[in-house]
Amino acid sequence: MRIHYFQHNHFEDLGYIDDWANSNNFTTSVTRFDLKPKLPLLQDFDWLVIMGGAMGVHDSDQYPWIPEEIEFIKKAILSGKIVIGVCLGSQMIASALGARVYKNSEPEMGFWHIKFLPSAQKDDVFRHFPKELNVMHFHFDTFTLPEGAILMASSTVTPVQAFRYSTNVFALQFHSELTVSNLPTFIRELETEIIPGPLAQNPYEMLQKINYCISNNDIFSKVLDEILQLTK
Repeated sequence: MRIHYFQHNHFEDLGYIDDWANSNNFTTSVTRFDLKPKLPLLQDFDWLVIMGGAMGVHDSDQYPWIPEEIEFIKKAILSGKIVIGVCLGSQMIASALGARVYKNSEPEMGFWHIKFLPSAQKDDVFRHFPKELNVMHFHFDTFTLPEGAILMASSTVTPVQAFRYSTNVFALQFHSELTVSNLPTFIRELETEIIPGPLAQNPYEMLQKINYCISNNDIFSKVLDEILQLTK
């Protein structure tokens, strides 16, 4: 099996997904939009994973490749590829499916609880998430639920924290891929983006909760295992 992933800056790579992919004999390839935004051919991969980034889906004046990336994601979805989006990646999936992406009422930065809905408990993939989970956030934007998608999780200020679309598309606004190894780098690189607010922790507070990454990775492993079963 082959994973191709879209990386938008130098420090937000696959993270734990890479560990899981290696243990399941996947090969990986990447488009580095921060270096050379060359898109792959659809026949060259089985899974498409879209990672996070500091930009937003409406920032095409500064990042002219954004519309092309979103259109490619739409093609991958329609072709039946497994498509997984994390943070910005979830926003791009939502945009590709016709949802509205907009500035959230408050930025969520740091480890905060989200709630998984009964729909998640009944879903073969999302059932591995508990009813409540403390996860890492770093986002300014949010989005409406795409038509035909199933809402799986929400938080106090973010109505759509996770959704599933059809049998092949999985969107997570939060960062289950961060590990105890790469979280410090993630925080350091984004420290200047932190805006004080009721849902914004400082770097010290974030690092005090680093061990949440371990349990989140364990859950994410089960989620990815379940997605893999869909392809067999």
